[in-house]
Amino acid sequence: MKKTLAIILTLAMLLGLVGTVVAEDNWITLKVEAFDRDIAGFNVADCWQLHYAQEHFGDPNHIKLEFVPVPRWTEGEKLGLALGTGSEPNLCCTYDGALVNKAIEDEAIYQLDELLEEYGQNLIAFLGRDSLLPFGQVDTDEDGKAEQWFIPARRLEVENVGNFIRADWLAALNMEKPTTIEEFEAYLRAAKEANLGGTQTIPMQLDLYEPNPLYNVNRFTDAFIDFSQVTEEDWIAYAANHEMLPGAKEGFRWLNKLYGEGLVYENFDLDDDAATDTALTMGYFGFFSMQPDQPWRTDKNYELELEKNVPGASWTSVNCFKNESLGKTLHDVYAANGLSIIIPVKSTSQEQAIAAIKYLDWMAQPENMFAMQNGIEGINYLSVTAEGIPTDVQAADAVPDENKMHAGDIVFISNGLYYGSDERNAAGRALKYDAKFTQELIQSYVDAGTDAWTQISFSGTIEAENDFLTMVRSKQGEFLSKVLTCSAEEFDAVYDACIEDIKAVGASDIIEAYREAYKAGTYRGTFPGNK
Repeated sequence: MKKTLAIILTLAMLLGLVGTVVAEDNWITLKVEAFDRDIAGFNVADCWQLHYAQEHFGDPNHIKLEFVPVPRWTEGEKLGLALGTGSEPNLCCTYDGALVNKAIEDEAIYQLDELLEEYGQNLIAFLGRDSLLPFGQVDTDEDGKAEQWFIPARRLEVENVGNFIRADWLAALNMEKPTTIEEFEAYLRAAKEANLGGTQTIPMQLDLYEPNPLYNVNRFTDAFIDFSQVTEEDWIAYAANHEMLPGAKEGFRWLNKLYGEGLVYENFDLDDDAATDTALTMGYFGFFSMQPDQPWRTDKNYELELEKNVPGASWTSVNCFKNESLGKTLHDVYAANGLSIIIPVKSTSQEQAIAAIKYLDWMAQPENMFAMQNGIEGINYLSVTAEGIPTDVQAADAVPDENKMHAGDIVFISNGLYYGSDERNAAGRALKYDAKFTQELIQSYVDAGTDAWTQISFSGTIEAENDFLTMVRSKQGEFLSKVLTCSAEEFDAVYDACIEDIKAVGASDIIEAYREAYKAGTYRGTFPGNK
């Protein structure tokens, strides 16, 4: 396929004059995947950012842009089903690394080296030829030179784990912020006993994220892992199966105990995001865990909504899930590369592939990125600092529907707002929130970066992952539901049986494949047990 692509590009350059005439006389359509987070009033397929990009990029290049909405939390599943059928957009983005590795193996996506060199110099400069771009390179023909198969987004904020507790509930209980698991447990019981959320008091929010059911749970149960019995090789091998590491069982036993006492959300394995949002903003929850800025985001500000319903209520960061074997409060952080951007072969002509790289290159230019990430002064933000950083950024519900936007999901080459340097980016990050939340935000990000370890990924295809991971994830969902809701007397038997079920559908194969990848050095990420 690489030879064919080279021939096509050579012909395109040789016949440049003809190509120019065609471009002037004909339009092409470029379909671009865009995540949909169900933000009220925000129409992904007909938003201000699309209109801006169409006017400033599409119209001058005779390219009709279409944004194709895909639900954020099922994007990997939906793209996996569409990929190769010809029904997927021409330019796709995903956080599903296994899906991308499989697409590379199947040659279902364009190999991008020559396209990038010809049409993507601004994109190369933004990502870094030797820093981020190599994350998207794989040596598929084993000639000693890796090829560029996907574009890794640039992640500006690597912090991932934010834990939040009700500051007003702590005050009502005359309690300090918990600093240990035992103190946290005491807070949950006291909040439940005092009915601080009314008759629907739910001390601890928890949910079952179907694409990766243990993703939101590992941040608690990892505190119980006995790292004196875990090597770096084990950590990599069990990257998808922390529930099988020494000590993890006690973490799930702890959650089972909390659930049995009515301290954990009863419908954690049934309700959807809307139910969680309602409970958070109505003041029923006393604790939740999401990303570090989640309570104060402008697109979905849980704290402002909570204050409307419960005057005086507020969230504050808490850092109490300490692993005693390490003496650390572990937090996983993202790698420097963000989501993966791909161009599917079956749905995309050579002309559309060129248009896709041109669009990303246009997006990487500072003036275009600024506009697409920040919107219009006087509407999306009210002023700028002396350095040109927007201030008084408006919450989504304060912006007319036709001006609503989501920077990260549309400007997906940058996971985070980019202002030209790390210092300016940090300053901009603080300014995009209401000033009254600044100190809480700072503390949340400090907590989220404490004792951090980088998530594990692999630079090549893991066949066992392609074959079995979907089934393993499904079984992990069943596992979480069963081990939390069973009686204390049944816990050991239920837990052990569920672990065997997970192994039987392919986890054992994945563990061994990851172990081999560790030995081959084809993994990325860090081991928290290292000194």
